[in-house]
Amino acid sequence: MYAVVTLQDSDEVMLAASNWLNADKTQCHWPPFRSAEKYMQAVKDRTEPSTAGKPWDMLNTLLHAEYDTYQEAVKKQEELVRAQKDGLYAVIILQESSELTVIPTNWLNEHKTQCYWPPFKAPKTCTDAVKNRLEPARGENPWEMLNIIFHEEHATYEQAKEREEVLRQQTEPPSTSFGSLERQNSPLRSGMSTGGFPTQTTVISHGIKRKRDESPDITAQSLMTTDLEIRNKAKQIIEGVMVQIQAIKNTDHTVNALKTDIVDAVSKLNKTDKDSIKKATIGMFGRTGVGKSSLINAILGEKYLLPSSCTSACTSVITQVEANLSDSNYTAEIEFISKEEWENEIVSSEKNKDRDNLITESIEEQIIALYGADAGKKTLKELKKEDKYIEINNVLSTGKMTISKQNLSDITRETPNCRELLENIVFVDIPGTGDCNKIRDGLWRSKLKHCSSVWIVSDINRAVSDKDPWEILEHCIQDLGGGGECKHINFICTKTDQINPKEYLENEQLDEQMTGPKDLKTKCILHRNNRAKEAVKRKLKNAGNRDSKERFITDVFTVSSEAFLDPENPVLEATETEIPKLRDVLKNLNKNINRKLTRDYVNEAKGVLSLIQSVQLDADEKMTKAKVHRDLEINLHKALKELGCQFDSCYKVLEDCLSAGVEESVSSCVKTTQDMIKSVRPKDNRGFHKIYQAMCKRKGYYWPKDWDAPLDLNTCLSKHMYDNLDEEFELIFPVDENVKTGKSLQEHLDKFSVIQSDSPRSLWQKHIENFIKTREYKVKALLSRYIVEKKKEIYSSIQTTIQKKMTPGYTKAAQQRGEGVMQRMEKIITETIEQLKNQMFNEAKVKVTDMLKTLKLHIMKTLESELKPSVEVSFSHAGKISWLNVSREIQELERLSEQLSS
Repeated sequence: MYAVVTLQDSDEVMLAASNWLNADKTQCHWPPFRSAEKYMQAVKDRTEPSTAGKPWDMLNTLLHAEYDTYQEAVKKQEELVRAQKDGLYAVIILQESSELTVIPTNWLNEHKTQCYWPPFKAPKTCTDAVKNRLEPARGENPWEMLNIIFHEEHATYEQAKEREEVLRQQTEPPSTSFGSLERQNSPLRSGMSTGGFPTQTTVISHGIKRKRDESPDITAQSLMTTDLEIRNKAKQIIEGVMVQIQAIKNTDHTVNALKTDIVDAVSKLNKTDKDSIKKATIGMFGRTGVGKSSLINAILGEKYLLPSSCTSACTSVITQVEANLSDSNYTAEIEFISKEEWENEIVSSEKNKDRDNLITESIEEQIIALYGADAGKKTLKELKKEDKYIEINNVLSTGKMTISKQNLSDITRETPNCRELLENIVFVDIPGTGDCNKIRDGLWRSKLKHCSSVWIVSDINRAVSDKDPWEILEHCIQDLGGGGECKHINFICTKTDQINPKEYLENEQLDEQMTGPKDLKTKCILHRNNRAKEAVKRKLKNAGNRDSKERFITDVFTVSSEAFLDPENPVLEATETEIPKLRDVLKNLNKNINRKLTRDYVNEAKGVLSLIQSVQLDADEKMTKAKVHRDLEINLHKALKELGCQFDSCYKVLEDCLSAGVEESVSSCVKTTQDMIKSVRPKDNRGFHKIYQAMCKRKGYYWPKDWDAPLDLNTCLSKHMYDNLDEEFELIFPVDENVKTGKSLQEHLDKFSVIQSDSPRSLWQKHIENFIKTREYKVKALLSRYIVEKKKEIYSSIQTTIQKKMTPGYTKAAQQRGEGVMQRMEKIITETIEQLKNQMFNEAKVKVTDMLKTLKLHIMKTLESELKPSVEVSFSHAGKISWLNVSREIQELERLSEQLSS
């Protein structure tokens, strides 16, 4: 890896190999080469320090970032050098006076928790010092060092001032009768006044100088209006403490051991903040042409961001849209099928050209779309002679193509509100049902299982009559619930502005003089919107499997993307298009994710500081140290035992359900599959043998282009297993972790705790327990995510086991040809089911129970292996030394926690 660092002696931004950095990455070995070429080559080659016996210097450095490639590091270095040259300005709050102001970034300390402050009294002198980026004086007349809250940086003074004004307007409270008096008489820091150097003086307490030993003024914290600002403030506190710890020069083994443990805890804290961002996935699906892409465009305010649907066989692909907020390196990743897979598809179409085969027809459409109108009848050998074939073959050989910002210059667009809409959200635009690429079912279903929310999109004129969305809901309910993590399903009716008022009035038998001030078309649109919502909700209520669907559905929306994106639209106001409502859904989801990330970071930061503070052990408390340590170890063993018993109880319940499912499946599976085939078979049997054969070739699953739902024999075979399992499985593994069922594995994990006493404790013991609680919370959060992923695997293992056992039968049936092929295929499948049913369903049961045992073992081992060392670390240093007091920093984090709870 390669690092971008600033040399503290010279303030130069330089490149270095990561292996040149010391363990805590605060210093760097530096090569003795005078030649720039030799130095750059040493970086590229990642030359080991002191090569060829030449001593390397050890320099103090500030690490900016590390990168996997040399090119990425060079790019970052160039950005930082440009930033230094251009002269950045920062918007900050002075903690002592809560004053919002702009300063040059060269006044900030490296952690952006403090800044140098000039001693000038004249406002103009202060302003000139900021604009000219005057270097702080550290000699005869040194500048004061003040504590700050850092907001953000800007390239120019003017941009920073504009942002300062925005923040001032957001945070300035209503004026009071004391306002004018305060502005005249409030004492200001020397050199500052409302007429010159920028300051904020809006309430009586602002501008009053606080003694340094007093607690931080809460008004400074109240200016942090976003979770991001709170999280950044918590990071600044931790960084400030780390600076103090690194500054402690002590060769004592105990001190160094404690420093190592704290550095490790902070490293884990920062890693948690980076790794804990799991974006919510919203899956959008419906028939091609209903306006899914237009809906995303409208929500993001970009009319042409995603192209509208086309008829080409290769345009119906899964499109994923997410925000890039980390840098300006916009990329698009395209994943291809393998070259071998594509050539096998072509060969397969050759072999079946003279036979009725739906898969062959679909592949031919793709070949024509790729190679031209005359390519459909050509063989693979003939296609290989085409220049187009070589070009496409080269692309497929890459496996995945990443298109960089330079390649995307014509299609990349910035959306101003991107952060609040998509910061923690991924949109997945899933192809419409029946699209030719749907036959690649694995990718489609895997995306569906990762959706935390689904939007079913349908044209408002067909919202109730169109089978498509309802079949989607019916068919995918298992992938969304037990086999997935979906919490919400929104039903969205599109194209509401497309209406003929006279025709609508006549069809609905309405009077032209509809009440209301709006024009006739608008009134008809709004009337139809309400009717559509009522009809959709009514159909949901009356649909089969109602309980399963109703637990997902949260709302029905009637939207018009076209009207929303047309600022001159005279028919509908923006709110009437309901696009703002959907934006609010995204904003609230984003906000909730950010709030959780911030709360988790602040809580764990408090735990790290509690570890530091727990070292301060009074002599009287040393007597209780051994007892508390012993009690916590006993508590850990007891809590693990209780959790194990709860797991065993869940296991027994699910095992009984599976046993009942096996029994019912063995007795009924043949009749169930025959009834299913009979229900979908056309009365005249015309063409059905092609569909059945395609299903066999695809291992029991095929979705015909003109069908509203797939022909899925594996789902049919697993029906009785799931019917017996679903109710208890959903109680033990609810999709929404906030739902309390009394049996939920998540509930049992939440109750697990090493801290089992609420009796009054000493301050020292509270710090120990706070540290252990934060470690406990972090481990349980990671395990909660692990449970969700494993739960999906456990649930789907029934069907995958059945498919695997049935594959030889499917393969044999798919090979049948000639007269009577349908009867022979059905006979082979029926005989396969009869022969395998006992073994097949029992293996499916055993697979589930084995995975449940493995899940239990992983959770128990993880809790013990992570928490036992945490207990040891918390006691290993207590009472041995007296050093850093971070009680004030803990109080600051407590205030941040209070803000998050308000």
